[in-house]
Amino acid sequence: MTRMERKKTGTVAGEAPRQPRRAGRGGKLRLEPEVMQSHPVAGAWLESVRSTIGDANFEWGLKTARSGRVRVLEIGPGLVSANVSEEGGGGKRVIITVPMLTDIAWARLEERMAAEAVWTARLSEGECPENLTDLFADCGVTLAPSTDETLSCRMNGPADSGQRRAGAVAWLAAERFTIEPLAMLEVRGRSVTRIVERIRRHRALDLSGGAHAHPDPIIPFDEELEESLNDSVEHFWRSKFEFNHSLSQAPTQHVPHALLRRLGPSTMEGKFPLAGLLATIYDHVSERSRAMLEDGAG
Repeated sequence: MTRMERKKTGTVAGEAPRQPRRAGRGGKLRLEPEVMQSHPVAGAWLESVRSTIGDANFEWGLKTARSGRVRVLEIGPGLVSANVSEEGGGGKRVIITVPMLTDIAWARLEERMAAEAVWTARLSEGECPENLTDLFADCGVTLAPSTDETLSCRMNGPADSGQRRAGAVAWLAAERFTIEPLAMLEVRGRSVTRIVERIRRHRALDLSGGAHAHPDPIIPFDEELEESLNDSVEHFWRSKFEFNHSLSQAPTQHVPHALLRRLGPSTMEGKFPLAGLLATIYDHVSERSRAMLEDGAG
């Protein structure tokens, strides 16, 4: 890959594409501090940053954010960053790193969301459901980082200056979280688009009755041996039922195209559904394979 191609794509050969980040120009705070501190998402975010950098740096950050010395706010997976300048000095990039939720926690959250269609509808429209923070709490996690979690600040410069500037970044980010609470989802590791896709996949699997290619065998553990092992050596492996009894059992229900059902709805737009096209191809290949085997056997 040439240097020009690498500049256009933002990646090099063999690397995964970078996660998109939400950026803004920054500027002066428009909301009052009390409004942000009383917000369930922004308030928890501010409290977490305050416990990390201390009260003095937190207050300095508020004054700096009010004066408009915070520029290019950027929100991405596991980070919040911006350029912050001090009086008489140039701007420096400050990055606040935030712990992201584990895949297990996200799977638990998405499974709960899939149980109600309202989550897909609200999130698809960019609306924040009122009980979003309650759902996170029910799953044992928090939407905004809690004071028990470890946040860190990075900047090329003195540590104390980085702590002060991180306070300014936190206040401007809090204004964004107040206006757009769903932005915190991306900070914690999942974009709204990805969450909606995974919820729809969960619901598709639930509606199809699951996607098991082969059902798990039912093993009766509650049966007790009627006699000791020594007394049943000669007939231990013999079935208790006649051969005709096994033939009378209902056959296991076959789920057609079980592997395709695992994919869920396709995210690609086209004239025909992708899963339907693949199902047709699978059926055609299966018929051709059976015909070839029969011709070879004949």
